[in-house]
Amino acid sequence: MLMCSHTRARVLLIDDDLELAQMLREYLEPDHCTVTLAHTREQGETLLARNDYDVALLDLMLPDGNGLDLLRLHRARSQRPVIMFTAHGDETDRVLGLELGADDYLSKPFSPRELKARMHAVLRRFHSAAPAAPAQTPWLEAGALRLNLASGVAIHGNAEAPLTGAEQRVLEILMRAPGRVVARAEIGRFALGRAPARYDRSLDTHISALRRKLALDGITSPLRIRNLRGQGYMLVQAP
Repeated sequence: MLMCSHTRARVLLIDDDLELAQMLREYLEPDHCTVTLAHTREQGETLLARNDYDVALLDLMLPDGNGLDLLRLHRARSQRPVIMFTAHGDETDRVLGLELGADDYLSKPFSPRELKARMHAVLRRFHSAAPAAPAQTPWLEAGALRLNLASGVAIHGNAEAPLTGAEQRVLEILMRAPGRVVARAEIGRFALGRAPARYDRSLDTHISALRRKLALDGITSPLRIRNLRGQGYMLVQAP
């Protein structure tokens, strides 16, 4: 069952494949969902602007525009969860979508059951996120790196960057364990709501974005995010 703060989870599905959209609606609505359909970028933009949904499902290939542009516009004004659909094997779109703030992705063709599991994970994570108590400092620090847990802004040396929700959670779990290897599965469950599958590169994409945004490469600054093959990641001071 998909649970959120409402009696029924409100799902906005933006996809020009009419047959797939209708099939997903018929699959999800008996499971405590209300599914609203849009089949063009224009329709999707109008419905996204209303901000009256719990999770958006966005196909990046739309007949009247690029879904990535729609995702970029949406992320500038809302943090509600977005799961994007991409063509099978199209890594470029997946990477760009995650960097623009998509919470998760599915490559077509996919099973409705997997989609429901991904939706459950992002909804659970989104609705369980609670703001810091007023008396508690929102800043998390590790060496010269600082992360504002309330705003999602990270500062490292001369670099200051707003992070997506997933990037913030990845960085947070690493900052809470400096110098210790954090397993991929542990990071995935905390940041994505699931343990990444063997060939799932979404977590690696978020790590790459953090390195680029905050110069966590051990070159321009001694602080870096290190990948330990087959184990996980760790935040360390380069020798």
